[in-house]
Amino acid sequence: MVSPQYLERAVEQFANNYWPEEAATRYIATAAANAPFEELKKCALFQVADEQRHLEMDRDIFVRAGVPERDWLPAWEQPGTTCRFFRHVLELEDPYEILVKANFVAEGAAGPGTFAVLADGAEARGDLLTAVNHRARVRDETRHISYARSLVRALIEDDPSNLDVIQQWQDESLQLFKEVAKGGARRAWWEGFLGSYYKIATPLGLKPTPISF
Repeated sequence: MVSPQYLERAVEQFANNYWPEEAATRYIATAAANAPFEELKKCALFQVADEQRHLEMDRDIFVRAGVPERDWLPAWEQPGTTCRFFRHVLELEDPYEILVKANFVAEGAAGPGTFAVLADGAEARGDLLTAVNHRARVRDETRHISYARSLVRALIEDDPSNLDVIQQWQDESLQLFKEVAKGGARRAWWEGFLGSYYKIATPLGLKPTPISF
């Protein structure tokens, strides 16, 4: 169990972890089913296994925290969460668009660094099992980002006009994700989120997305 004070602050974060992992088990499976070549299918199938493991980790966090299951989804559906972005990805069928938006943009921005910070925070509050869970997925997220980055690079090298399509996908993703910044109230988080993503996006020729609150 964790302290009530920690729980009060963390339920939204638990939801922002659990439901995206639940979504990822489905949209990455879609990407695998529609993958146009074998190596991409293999990468996606390995990722499905990762996402299922992460989902069980986050379910365990909710259960240990004593959060009733009926409260999990409402915590994610409230304004200021990742709900709109991940529900958008769930509607997609193109494997390239799924992997660019979910792995390259979303995980590229919020992946390993975010879970390292969450692990430190959980450990500081005495929630050691959650800290271990967060640290265990950092390597997985790094792998997901790496193959998505290789995919983006290959798409651009194969046809430079693909850069415009990927730019559009980036812009759509970040416009949806900006809701988590809560109208600019979480500006420091948002700037860190963008900074992490642009480190991998800018060298490939992608431009910053104009965003206002």
